[in-house]
Amino acid sequence: MSNKRIQYSDLQAARALVTVVGDSRWEVVALAHAFLAVADGADEIDAVRIAKDRGVATLKEGRVLLRRCANEGFLPVLKPRSRVGSAENPVTKLFPAAVTEERFVELATELCDRQSSLSCDDERETGHTLVDFKIRGSDESLPINVKTASTAFEKARDLVGLEPDDCIPIPVYKASAALETVPDLLYVVSVDFTLIATLDVLLPQLFSEDERIVWDLLNRFEGARLRNAEDAFIFATVRRYWHRIREVLKGNPFHAVSARKAIRVLQTKPRRTPGIGLRAWGTGASAEVNVHLSIREDTTPWDQVVSRIESSGLDSIIVAINRRRQEVVFDPEI
Repeated sequence: MSNKRIQYSDLQAARALVTVVGDSRWEVVALAHAFLAVADGADEIDAVRIAKDRGVATLKEGRVLLRRCANEGFLPVLKPRSRVGSAENPVTKLFPAAVTEERFVELATELCDRQSSLSCDDERETGHTLVDFKIRGSDESLPINVKTASTAFEKARDLVGLEPDDCIPIPVYKASAALETVPDLLYVVSVDFTLIATLDVLLPQLFSEDERIVWDLLNRFEGARLRNAEDAFIFATVRRYWHRIREVLKGNPFHAVSARKAIRVLQTKPRRTPGIGLRAWGTGASAEVNVHLSIREDTTPWDQVVSRIESSGLDSIIVAINRRRQEVVFDPEI
């Protein structure tokens, strides 16, 4: 989405923040509440208390910020973002993720409607960073992490031996953590390399004036608990305009692969994980270490997973994730 600067006053900025993401804990929103309280006639003591209660760290900090607002204005007090590249931009990361999750919710709901013994729990606001949803049966549950692959890995052929359109990355540290705490975790991935461009065009057409101001503020400024405000804004926007967003989506299929299988690929095909199997990795891609999976070879279409659940039960998927076999491996003594 274009970050073309729009013009607004201190009061307009504070009011937009309170209107659109007023319940978030971003310290900028807390200051906006206090700034508006002063504008409406509150004394400093009450306004400082409002700032503290809503997210500013201490009463002392709230007092300093409000006095600066009185002298400089609301916007000049805010701390500009130090990192503003595409990797930090919520359109590049969070909006596509939220849209993809909403698509998956529809599919999971359809499955649960057909199978009355199943239900789907939304885990995204529980603080569990590895699990987005759980499909529950009578005695078992299948934890799911929904991912979107929205940017092609153009150097995939040279670096990991896969075609860019047949390559999806899974962060190694997350898959490893899953094996320790959520060993049945299933990644459900949608590949859509046009999604960012689609949202880039659509979202500015949907935003209200207040939403445009808040979007601009989220892209320009940082502060404690910024992610809380980003999540609140993005989730609310996707849900509010879902009927419009859904109309322009391609409906690309989902592909499933377990965290266990991702780690198996890491172990058996080290070239798929640059930084482990490739020298001078730092010249080829970002610093995060990913294991790269082949869509065709390593994943299972979500439709097939659903068919298996309907014919053989949820437990059949969990058994498949935990399948074992014997093999002879090197076990060096020295």
